[in-house]
Amino acid sequence: MSAESGLRFVVAEPFHAKALDRLKQFGSVLELSDSSPQTLLNAIGDADALLVRARTHVTARILEAASRLKVIGRAAPSCDHIDLRVARQRQIGVVYAPAAATRSLVEFTVGLILAAQRRLLDYDRRLRSGEFASLRAPISREMGRLTVGLLGMGLVAEAVGKTMADAFGSRIVYADPTGGRPVELKAEEVSVEQLLRESGVVSMHLPLRSTTKQFLNAGRIAMLSPEAVVVNTTRGGLIDTLALADALKSGRLAGAALDVFETEPLPMNHPLRNAPRCILTPHVGCVTKDSDEAVFEVVEDVLRVLRGETPQYPVPCEAEPEASAAVGV
Repeated sequence: MSAESGLRFVVAEPFHAKALDRLKQFGSVLELSDSSPQTLLNAIGDADALLVRARTHVTARILEAASRLKVIGRAAPSCDHIDLRVARQRQIGVVYAPAAATRSLVEFTVGLILAAQRRLLDYDRRLRSGEFASLRAPISREMGRLTVGLLGMGLVAEAVGKTMADAFGSRIVYADPTGGRPVELKAEEVSVEQLLRESGVVSMHLPLRSTTKQFLNAGRIAMLSPEAVVVNTTRGGLIDTLALADALKSGRLAGAALDVFETEPLPMNHPLRNAPRCILTPHVGCVTKDSDEAVFEVVEDVLRVLRGETPQYPVPCEAEPEASAAVGV
């Protein structure tokens, strides 16, 4: 397969220059100025492959207009915003990059766990306002004396658990009502209720589905110890953030660290913005120079599909289309 193959690639969002050069070896590349539905509809008719990142919505209408489309490549670790059911019906392959940003996200998640549990940003803010001696009373515990509860189990959860166990000696427990199980991590499987009661740190790792939306609701937040912290780098919709903000303001929860939100950007009037002991970051857990380059290896899977070969990372046939969420890499 070469440029003479006449393949046509439509790239709906900015891609790494090396990835674009690779595609140009096998055909023409149309880079769209935006990924609006009408722009996609105008471009997709004779495309052999569509490449997207985090924000493009590949709807049934767009797929039905793509008479030649053979494969969609999503340079991200999830398949949000793609109508997988229609793609399967039309025999369009979908490939993605589930492992490309794992290391970056694991590092970021562990960093948030430590910062939230030791209240680093709270100390910084209060010291800058003039406090000092009053801040030195012991309020945190060593990680080796805490239980880290993983709500959900997958590549990132497993690596977070292994890091916390190996580096600090934390006890690791997990619960995953969607059926996720660890491959190598030695962790105790417990009920959701036991995990919430016993964990000093709760790290969210569930997929966002109709059954997991606002999984950590007011009732489950009430099960947490007042000394617990909640960390979410996965999906904003997993947590009832109004209930979380209320728990923080009332002192029923020690802290939280969130990189993802139900609506992004987080609305200016959202109570989380004024919640105490709450670290907020702008959905950057996966964003490093290394992961930015790695996700574009999805291009090689796109080319494998076009050659009739088995891709390394096809979206599983049983994957359930995830609930709408703001996802970025």
